[in-house]
Amino acid sequence: MDRKINVTGTHFPLVFKKFPKKRNRQVRYNEDNRIMSKRGRINVYLYKIPQKSIRYVRDLWTTLVNMRWRWLMFTVALVNLGAYFIFAELFLLDAWVSGDFSNPVPHDRCIIGVHNFTSFFMLGIETITTTGYGYFHPTENCYLVWIVLTCSTLVTIFIDGAFISVVYVKMSRPACKINFSLFSKKAVISLRNGKLCLIFRINDSVGKHWINSQVKLFLITQNVSSEGELFPNYITELELLPCGALFWPVEVVHEINSDSPLWNISAQDLMVTKFELLATLTGSSVLTGQTSKSQTSFLNDEVLWGFWFSPCLSFNPEKCEYVVNKKNFDKTILLDTPLCSAKHLSKVEKEISKKSVSTECLYLSSDHEANIHER
Repeated sequence: MDRKINVTGTHFPLVFKKFPKKRNRQVRYNEDNRIMSKRGRINVYLYKIPQKSIRYVRDLWTTLVNMRWRWLMFTVALVNLGAYFIFAELFLLDAWVSGDFSNPVPHDRCIIGVHNFTSFFMLGIETITTTGYGYFHPTENCYLVWIVLTCSTLVTIFIDGAFISVVYVKMSRPACKINFSLFSKKAVISLRNGKLCLIFRINDSVGKHWINSQVKLFLITQNVSSEGELFPNYITELELLPCGALFWPVEVVHEINSDSPLWNISAQDLMVTKFELLATLTGSSVLTGQTSKSQTSFLNDEVLWGFWFSPCLSFNPEKCEYVVNKKNFDKTILLDTPLCSAKHLSKVEKEISKKSVSTECLYLSSDHEANIHER
């Protein structure tokens, strides 16, 4: 059923799933109105696609690759079952054309050992699976047996090759699943080297993204163009500082400067302004070389202002190794942080710098006048 939700007065990029009436599934409302779930699943459902079934058939390869494993196994079983029935009918036709039903001598028949349709069906299974003929087998008295056997060979090659290729592609394509220990549950905004920074943590302990690791962060919020066009889901990529290797838990830092879309956001604005941060991590495994992609999202209420992450990496001198405390991975510590925006903080720092410079100049001029009077 279609969802109808009142969003009056809500300035937030909303993407709702719309389910057709014929879909027999339980409808669950998303309380956070996420575009991406914490597990990395995109909360978008395509609805009323023109000629949807025809498109699935035309691009059959993509349909099979994107199909779930249970439906793929069901399709394989259905295709093989259909092939068994078709070749059972072909052998039945060959026996009828060759005159087996009117021939009283069993050894002169086209197909030996068959009595009913079940026998022909078993003969079709033996032919398609190439297990070798047993009691049921065709003879040289058949008129069409060479055509049937040639077609069975081609069909067997097609079925095996197609589905083996689909299984290989499904197993080797990039994985988009994450575990809960990869990304931190919260992101923080705190001072680092005198500047406000947005920080979250990554811990890839199994090495699935250690080769060619790339971390990206996107901000999704509402935006209005200079012509007055409204963009409810405007995506902006945030610039990140180099985070280094992922051998241990690392902190991904976005410095909030004048080029950042968070330049005008204060602690109060963070509570009332609805936005969503999408974090993605891509890389290859050091064990298998398989490319993987993991992703998650942070809403505005999952970004803590005035906190920093507790240290979770320590060195054990007895064993000469580094120890990661996973209990402190998501733990945060309260920090004295200005509640104003980065833009206002920059203005205050400039004013303080100007006052300090002017005061210093005043002291220098006073000292200079005193030296003149002494002379």
